Amino acid sequence: MVETAKPRTALLILAGPAGVGKSTLSDRLVAEVPHFERVVTATTRSPRPKEADGQDYHFLAPEEFDRKVAADEFLEWAWVHKEARYGTLKSAVLDRLPYTNLVMNIDVQGVRNVRAAARRDPRLQDHLVTVFVAPDTFDVLRERILGRGTISADELERRMASAAVEMLEKDSYDHLIHSGSKEQDFQSLLAIWEKIQARLAAG
Repeated sequence: MVETAKPRTALLILAGPAGVGKSTLSDRLVAEVPHFERVVTATTRSPRPKEADGQDYHFLAPEEFDRKVAADEFLEWAWVHKEARYGTLKSAVLDRLPYTNLVMNIDVQGVRNVRAAARRDPRLQDHLVTVFVAPDTFDVLRERILGRGTISADELERRMASAAVEMLEKDSYDHLIHSGSKEQDFQSLLAIWEKIQARLAAG
């Protein structure tokens, strides 16, 4: 009897401008698709109401974050909005990836850093899949950002300027979702996941 190889797992990264719906997609993927976990990232910002350490984020004091950076414990990290640092701990990915599929959403700078880490580490190289979620138009993105709550005019324009820069990288991703409704986006993500599963099973 020939034993069939167990399909490999995937590290699925969703990227795209703020406000395009990456968090909603990743949360629904974990809730509705078997054998998926969300990568819990680390941050130096304070917890918001109802956020739990280790579940929403790993909340680290700046000094602890510094120690982990010095010890090369991050796959990627960056300052966000010049207010706090966010990063992905290697352990959060590598400790779970042998057992389950993982999904995470980070910015394009973070994706570049994870790609660089994957080129150096075979534990990541064959598992990494990147998906860019692109807004239909910048006007639609502006409306989505405004719909998420109060935001200053300066912050809105800063986010729109960042989105324009991020959009320049969309064609470098493995897959591209042209964002429509939340349901359309999720169905597009499921179609991408079917393709990924077929590739993993074949490999």
